[in-house]
Amino acid sequence: MSEVDDIKSRLDIVDVIGQYMPLKKAGRNHKGLCPFHSEKTSSFLVSSEKQIFHCFGCGKGGDIFSFLMEKEGLSFSEALNQLAEKAGIELQSKPRDWGLKSKLFSINELAAKFFEKSLTDSQEGRQAMNYLVKRGINRDTIRTFRLGYASSGWEYLFKFLQRKDYVQEDIEKAGLIVQRRNGYSDKFRNRIIFPITNVIGKVAGFTGRVLNLEDLPKYLNSPETPVFNKSKILYGLSVTKEDISINKTAILVEGQTDVLSSYQAGVKNVIASSGTALTSEHIRLIRRYAEILILAMDADNAGNEATKRAIELASVHDLEVKVALLGKYKDPDDCIKAGIDIWKEIIANAVPVIDFYIKSALNKFGQDSIPAKKKVSAEVLSVIALLDSPVERDQYIKKLSTILKIDASNLYEALSKVKNKKLPQKPTIQQNDKPKTQDTYWLEKRILGILLYKPDCFKGVQDELEKIKWPDKLSERIYGCFKDCYTRKEFSLDAVVEKLDYQDRIDILEMMMVIEEHYSDMSQLDIAHELDFYLNLLKQSSTKMAMSKMAEEIAQAEKSGNHDKLKELLEKFKAF
Repeated sequence: MSEVDDIKSRLDIVDVIGQYMPLKKAGRNHKGLCPFHSEKTSSFLVSSEKQIFHCFGCGKGGDIFSFLMEKEGLSFSEALNQLAEKAGIELQSKPRDWGLKSKLFSINELAAKFFEKSLTDSQEGRQAMNYLVKRGINRDTIRTFRLGYASSGWEYLFKFLQRKDYVQEDIEKAGLIVQRRNGYSDKFRNRIIFPITNVIGKVAGFTGRVLNLEDLPKYLNSPETPVFNKSKILYGLSVTKEDISINKTAILVEGQTDVLSSYQAGVKNVIASSGTALTSEHIRLIRRYAEILILAMDADNAGNEATKRAIELASVHDLEVKVALLGKYKDPDDCIKAGIDIWKEIIANAVPVIDFYIKSALNKFGQDSIPAKKKVSAEVLSVIALLDSPVERDQYIKKLSTILKIDASNLYEALSKVKNKKLPQKPTIQQNDKPKTQDTYWLEKRILGILLYKPDCFKGVQDELEKIKWPDKLSERIYGCFKDCYTRKEFSLDAVVEKLDYQDRIDILEMMMVIEEHYSDMSQLDIAHELDFYLNLLKQSSTKMAMSKMAEEIAQAEKSGNHDKLKELLEKFKAF
């Protein structure tokens, strides 16, 4: 048994999905409101028998891994690791450094609990708690984001972790102690602690903020470790990802306190990059949950190179970027203190980033003279050049042309001369990843689904099915497996499923769930009529596709002057 099958045998999909949303028994299945789109009537079904889910509203479906990947924004390997841990299975396929990483996550989790307890139970910690409350951070927010306190003692955490049987070498690898002249001491001392978690909530590192502003540095971060890489982690994402997914929008702020203040103010789709410039890994992470990225920043930083880099990376990943200007406020926390409604209005009025650059350049240079127009166009074109979409570039060129009263062709010429660093390449689509032909794929699925649901229908349509050239490879494989396994008396769906690859197996089980729900109250005769109807539709669609392909071949033969080939093709075309 594979690790995937082993996990699925130990975890019931109903129990796992039930931890995210309420499910009610509905016949053989369970039903609930879809977590992936807004709806008032339940259209989300979960089958314990098939270990599959499907939403009849938005079309999302799959198995336990698919659900976790979609809901949590995980890769397959991340979902595999998380579910293996939940099932109590030690993966054989884990990476070489898995043992070390697991140990470091355990050390960090213990450290986080130590800091949390210190915040509430020690005299120093209570002073830190009072400081946070005075800053406007309430206790619920403190608990949600697991804030803590590192006392002023030199070895408090170090000794605590040693008592938990962790050795100095591993504690150092976790970045929690530093070597001094007389041995090792705690890295974080007399600081408010912000645990930094990965996307699934595991503590990867920490930021410590001083209480006394005379102490330096003001912020102290964990060093890079096997589990902590600032270029791959966004502060707050594990808490706010669901709100980001619901709003399809992520608001990027600069610091951890800004995240807390915004979350507490009710604007919860917020994250921070923890003092580092946005990277392609950050953008990919954001794109899992959002379609729009709002950069909340002051006017001085909005036009800097880091922002341009964010535009460049976001454009490649089809992530729209907007700018929310803070005006007179130094940061979101300062803005929220002035009024929650002010912060909400600033976010609501965020403008597309190119519009921001156009407005900023016009304010800086004006547009009444030729030198001014040259400067405006140079500044704005340097940003338009970062856009990956030719449609977006075209729209903004036309907009700039209208504003500056310059012929668009001249701006296109200027754009072509802009020296733009090479954009990261979009991942290429593999041949087998190309979208299926929607005109026929749903027909193929429906026909195969009916056959697998009611195999007795096969004998009446076998001759017609043999004539079909299945346009989709999966459909062809499923039909081949169906024929191999078919006997009128002893047909087994399991026998078909066993012959398929993992992903094909998921697809077919989801398809069967849909078919059973749709045809459960229909007679055998009516189902047979449905099958005939869909077979005729598929033949008509296949004929249209064949004629379209032949028309292209005729045009090619005419162009090349191949009269014999042309005559042959025309005869075939008439036969249709």
